Amino acid sequence: MKTLIALAALSAVTSAVAAPPHVSDGRLVDEHGMTLYVFGGHGAPDAKSCEGDCARNFPPALASSDDKASGSLQLVNTGDGDRQWTYGGKPLYRGMMDKKPGDRAGDGLNTVWHSVQPH
Repeated sequence: MKTLIALAALSAVTSAVAAPPHVSDGRLVDEHGMTLYVFGGHGAPDAKSCEGDCARNFPPALASSDDKASGSLQLVNTGDGDRQWTYGGKPLYRGMMDKKPGDRAGDGLNTVWHSVQPH
């Protein structure tokens, strides 16, 4: 059981660090084609806006050490040594409720989560 939990944690960390976001079907997506989201609420995301554990349900879209900012896609330091992608100054997040590329289950969730439609 401990091995399974460790593998799941490693998988989550590995999938959180990725190639730069890109546009697919008019939406900003990660390297696997999964929709990226911004938080439109006040302050930082909280348990109410995330439907529970924010770190699990909407993990930050982290950059790898060699990723470079470009145009509206910028990078910010998270405070724990990681760098998170931003679009138009808003941090990007992955929606763990999405199961396959193109899903947007988090779009409009609690009126504060929105998929990104680049200009």
